[in-house]
Amino acid sequence: MTELYLLDRRLERTFGPIDDFVSLVWTERYFENGTFTLVLPLSRALFSAVMEARFLEVRGHSGLGRIEKVRFSGPDGTGHLTVSGRMAESLLGDRILPRGTVVSGALCQSLEALVEANACAGAGERAIPGLHVLSGVPTGAESLTMHEFPGGKQLDAFLYTVLGEHGMSYRVTLNADGTALQFFLVRGLDRTQAQEENSFAVFSTSFSTIGEISFLYDTEDHRNYAVIAGEGEGEARVEVTLDLRTSPDEELRELFVDARDLRSVSGGTAMGAQAYRNLLLARGRERLSARSRIAQVSGTAAAYAVPEETAGTDGRAVHGGSMMAGVDYALGDLCDISSESLGTVWSERVTEITYIYEGRFVRIEPRFGTAYPDLRTYIKRAGTHCVL
Repeated sequence: MTELYLLDRRLERTFGPIDDFVSLVWTERYFENGTFTLVLPLSRALFSAVMEARFLEVRGHSGLGRIEKVRFSGPDGTGHLTVSGRMAESLLGDRILPRGTVVSGALCQSLEALVEANACAGAGERAIPGLHVLSGVPTGAESLTMHEFPGGKQLDAFLYTVLGEHGMSYRVTLNADGTALQFFLVRGLDRTQAQEENSFAVFSTSFSTIGEISFLYDTEDHRNYAVIAGEGEGEARVEVTLDLRTSPDEELRELFVDARDLRSVSGGTAMGAQAYRNLLLARGRERLSARSRIAQVSGTAAAYAVPEETAGTDGRAVHGGSMMAGVDYALGDLCDISSESLGTVWSERVTEITYIYEGRFVRIEPRFGTAYPDLRTYIKRAGTHCVL
C-alpha cells in the first residue's frame, strides 16, 4: 500500500505513514504546476496533523505536495477530510522578479543564477527555506542561450515560459536524505521513431494505446508583424518594427504594441539607444508569440486500474497496450502520436501524468499535448507557442 507522510516547514515528518486514506489523485505536469487531492477518513488526530503540516510526501514519487486547502463538510463526527494543493514547484510562484532584471547568457546557467538570487540563500529574507540549486545542464541544452527582461513577472511563470520554448522544465523535490529542497532543470527524452538513441514510445489508435485524441489548427488571432511604440510623444516617439514572417510570400498580419511603460532611464541609470531598441523588440516578440498559429494535438492514453503490487513500488503501472510509465516513457518525453482515422503521425510531449489511488488499486492516466482552450490561455499568459 502506498504510504503518505505529512511534513512541516522544516521538512521533518510529523505524521505517518498514512496507509488508510480513501483516495489520492496525484497529477504531475511538465509545463505548469502539478496538483493533488487527498481524501482522508475523519479523525481528530488527522485533522490536527493536517492543519499543522506544510507538505505531503508520497513514497514512490519524487515530487512533493504543498498543502494549500483543507476542507470538511458533513455531520459532525462523520465524513472525510479533503486535503489539496499544488506541487512544490509552485513555491517559486511566491517570488516576483525585481524591475530591471536582465537575464542573459547560457540558458541553464542563467536560470540557475536567477533562482539563486531570488529564492535561495543568496536572496536573503526572500529565500525559500531549505531550497538550493542542483546545478546541471540537461543533454541537448548545452548550446542554448537567452536574453530576456523578466522584471515584474512571477518566477515560476517566467521559468515555464523560457524553458517551454526548448521543450524543458524544472523540478523542486526533496533531496536524497529528505533534509532540503532541490531545484533542477529537466528535459524529456526524445522517444520518437525519428531517432535511434532511445527506445520508441508510440501512442496509437491501432495499438489501442490512445483513449481519446483531438486536433486543432487555429489562425484566428495569428499575427506575424509588430509595430512597437515606446517612450516619447508624437514624431519623437521611439518606434521599432519586428517581422517574424518566414518568407516575403507569407501573408502579412500586423499588430500594434503600446510599450510606453518601457523606459530608457530606470533608477537614474540610462541605457543606450540600441539596448532600448532590444528591450522594445523583446516586448514585441512576446506579444507576437501569444498570437502564433496553433497546430495542436492533445489527448489521453488508454488506462485501467491495476493492483498496486502489480504496479511496482515506485508507482509505475501498466496501462493499455502494455506501455509502462517510468519505463517506456516519462513526464516530458517526446513521443509519437498516431491517428489511424486521420492518417497522420505527430510528435508530442507527455505533459501530464495523473496517478489515481483508490483502495489497493492504482490507475495511471498520461496526457500528451495541451488541451484547447487551455493552450490559448497559457500562451497569452506565458508567451509560449507552437508554430507551424
